[in-house]
Amino acid sequence: MQAAITMNSEHEDRYGLKLLLSMTILMLLLAYTSFYLMQNYFSKSFLEFNLSGKKVYFLESKTLEQMYEKNGMDYVAYKKHISYFKELCLKNSYEALDIESKDLEKLKKGSKLIALDMMSLSNSELDNIDSFVSNGGKIIFNFTSGFLDSSLKYRRDNLVTRISGLVLDEKINTVRYDRNSTAYVSTKLLSPLTQNLPEGKALELALYDPLPIFDTPDNLQPDAYLTTWTQVSYLHITKNKELSKKQSGLLWHGYKEKGKWVYFSFPTYSLIEVSPDKYANLFKGMLEYLDTDIIAVPYPYVDAKNVVFVSEDTEYKYENLEHFSDVAEKNHFPVTAFCVVNLAQEHKKMMEKVAKNKYLEIGSHSYTHEKIVGESDAVYEKETIGSKKALYDLTKQHIYGFRPPREEIDEKMIKLLEEGGFKYILSAGEERLTPYYMGNIMIIPRHGTDDYSYLINLDWSGSEILKQMEHEVNVVTALNGMYTMSTHTHLMSYSSNINITDSFFKYVNAHKELTPMNGKMLYDKITQKSKVTLKTKATMKKLIMTLNNNNDIPILNMHYNLYLDSKVKVKNIESEIIGVKTELIKVNNNEYTLIIKEMKPMSQMVLFLNYEENI
Repeated sequence: MQAAITMNSEHEDRYGLKLLLSMTILMLLLAYTSFYLMQNYFSKSFLEFNLSGKKVYFLESKTLEQMYEKNGMDYVAYKKHISYFKELCLKNSYEALDIESKDLEKLKKGSKLIALDMMSLSNSELDNIDSFVSNGGKIIFNFTSGFLDSSLKYRRDNLVTRISGLVLDEKINTVRYDRNSTAYVSTKLLSPLTQNLPEGKALELALYDPLPIFDTPDNLQPDAYLTTWTQVSYLHITKNKELSKKQSGLLWHGYKEKGKWVYFSFPTYSLIEVSPDKYANLFKGMLEYLDTDIIAVPYPYVDAKNVVFVSEDTEYKYENLEHFSDVAEKNHFPVTAFCVVNLAQEHKKMMEKVAKNKYLEIGSHSYTHEKIVGESDAVYEKETIGSKKALYDLTKQHIYGFRPPREEIDEKMIKLLEEGGFKYILSAGEERLTPYYMGNIMIIPRHGTDDYSYLINLDWSGSEILKQMEHEVNVVTALNGMYTMSTHTHLMSYSSNINITDSFFKYVNAHKELTPMNGKMLYDKITQKSKVTLKTKATMKKLIMTLNNNNDIPILNMHYNLYLDSKVKVKNIESEIIGVKTELIKVNNNEYTLIIKEMKPMSQMVLFLNYEENI
């Protein structure tokens, strides 16, 4: 009996040990699963927010305060001004705190500092900020940061040069804005800072102080440029000085050792006085950039960074359309010819010939090239819908584009164009980089100087015209915008001038970053892109990209730029669905290009970008 009791006790002990071991294994599995899920599927921002909250520190400077007092300046007004940006931080869920430079060393790695309009900083303040960023701090700063001593004298050892490497241009240094023209901040479309802005819309710039001019080094690419968006020149901001592309930068981002920075060269009142809502979105983008390890930005034209759109107003000297068609075919360069119908009908055989050129799209330049806006309903209908039908009968090409005579457009015309099946309009010059929609019609804004200005107003030689065209296309496409060149049959397509167009086509084709498109191609790309959505979620180990294609056709070679924090190292990319083909191309240590080879119609795709952080 005693032996039986002993055996029972031993059995119960073993059962208890097995139960304890099973529970331990289960707990370990649960812990591992939870850890794995948190690292790979829980939002990193959610975890970090719960742990420490979102804080941003505003720099307090005794040196700056003393400079204000010494020179009779209103420091109270300055503080009130800075409070506006603190409110912006609060609106974006950041707690705004003040800090002096001597206390920066107490902050944890990755803390965010904002130093706005800090004209004067002491040597010790410069050293403290420099050390903060180099050791992993993040900073937004601007304008003449640390440029001046307490006596308002310029100092070469300033915060801008220390953090960003930007140095004042030796020949220009600063430029005072010409009040007789309008300046714009034109932001780059492929940028991690500008994704909250209306795409392609330039922001007006208020300037009362001289603007510092930097000769941007080759290792930096500006996120925004100073432009005027006039037809004659993009970069004239004074009557006597024109800035080069390297001198026109206004906004930059980058890394300094372990740290991360954003710098803009204009004063903060520019963000408040003109288009404050748009500038608030730009400031929001700066904060998001500092806080985000990986930012995915779509190419503006699905698979092209920059687009060149060349068209011809085919009117007087109509026979020169053949010259335009020939150079397009010779260079394999897609173009659009906007034809006046009653003249096209007089050149029926030529129209039949050029319509066979696969590089030439036919669009409408109205029926008679007479005034439309304000005329009778019959005139509206004949010049729009009537012109489309007549051109189709002549060419058997579907007509998608319309170029209004005198560049006059009204709502009545747009409604008729929609009803008639037109897809886009080439409009007048605007301060936009890319096409946009007005109702269901896409508007292509003009950028390039009109050939009428070149040949009539300026009376330039062919070499001068070509040089200016190359200059303008480089400025616009540096912003990933769309360069539009509008020519005429009686001007650039004339027999003695067509060589200018031929040379320009050769120039564009020699630069792989430039993609020529006709109007229909551009319309298709913009429409396709508008129907693709992307949502991203960063975990501790992955960037989860969820894409939806709401087009009824497949999207081919969809491109995204990925901007990476310097501490992030990409491992590979995987798809939730087997068979999805992607390509990941390293541009530099902080930038990759992701290419999705094909996305099926009306479908969803989930991609996992696996990465690790360098400790």
